[in-house]
Amino acid sequence: MSSVYPWIRPRRTRELPAEQRELLRKACRLEWATLILIAATSIMMYVVMGGSKAMQTALVEDVLSLLAPAAFLVAARFQRRPVDQEYLNGHTRAFDITFFIAAVALTGVGLAVVIDAVHTLITASHPVITTVAIGDRAVWQGWLMIGGLLISVIPPVVLGRMKLKIAPRIALKTLHADADTNKADWMTALAGVLGIVGIGFGLWWADSAAALFIACSILKDGVTNLRSAVRDMHDAYPQVVDGSSDDPLVAQLHRAVLALDFVAEAQLRFHEEGNRLSGVVFVSTADDCLTLEQVERVVSACREVSWRVDQVTVTVSGLRAKIARQ
Repeated sequence: MSSVYPWIRPRRTRELPAEQRELLRKACRLEWATLILIAATSIMMYVVMGGSKAMQTALVEDVLSLLAPAAFLVAARFQRRPVDQEYLNGHTRAFDITFFIAAVALTGVGLAVVIDAVHTLITASHPVITTVAIGDRAVWQGWLMIGGLLISVIPPVVLGRMKLKIAPRIALKTLHADADTNKADWMTALAGVLGIVGIGFGLWWADSAAALFIACSILKDGVTNLRSAVRDMHDAYPQVVDGSSDDPLVAQLHRAVLALDFVAEAQLRFHEEGNRLSGVVFVSTADDCLTLEQVERVVSACREVSWRVDQVTVTVSGLRAKIARQ
């Protein structure tokens, strides 16, 4: 493509600092561990699940929880690719795209599982848990199901806590969303245990109620992640990784620009690109002029605030705006 459009200039992206590169590699190792361990526990649950609706729904959530780590690993692979004449802005949005795809899939399946759980409650379908022969003894299959669910709690608890520690340090919402999904995994496993215990006490509806609780958890995760993904795709105001508040980095950038001696006022318009922030700085000066040296000082001031700041465009605000060339 470079021979067809020789006048195109690809974007120059900043390389991650050494600490963040190592954290990203650690995050990839955690995601590989998640794929392996959750897949293993899913197979175990499939073998022992029997007729419990709650356990079947918990199995669906475990399988769905493989989407987020798989999407993360795909995005990490794409992000490492260099800028070229086709992808002029690089692959900084790889995490945003895979995050969106995983959120859509999770929301769609969550909605389907909720409908199925409600139908089961309405039709009053009674689950049946039989006995199995182990050696010369007959054992209620519910004990095996409870054991399988309790074992399935361990990997998401451990891995989720480790991901929550890393996600803010590399500013990746995909990783934080995966940690939230891990939290939902172990919570739904415990709900499944209560459903099976309810069956043991003759409460047929306990299993379906637990299944509905799990299904609502799946749908909630999907909708929350989908909303966050859509915000990022629309270049909305940056937020922290858990989406609970606005990203304080933008305010820090504003203070850094105002600290420059030639800046009278400043306004910023930044958006997220993966774990990076890029945007425009509108500067007001005494004479409505900016020298090239001053532009470079504004860019440097922003980039010194955080490794997350990537592309910064500086312009003069005001009706008499102009650039003085030196």
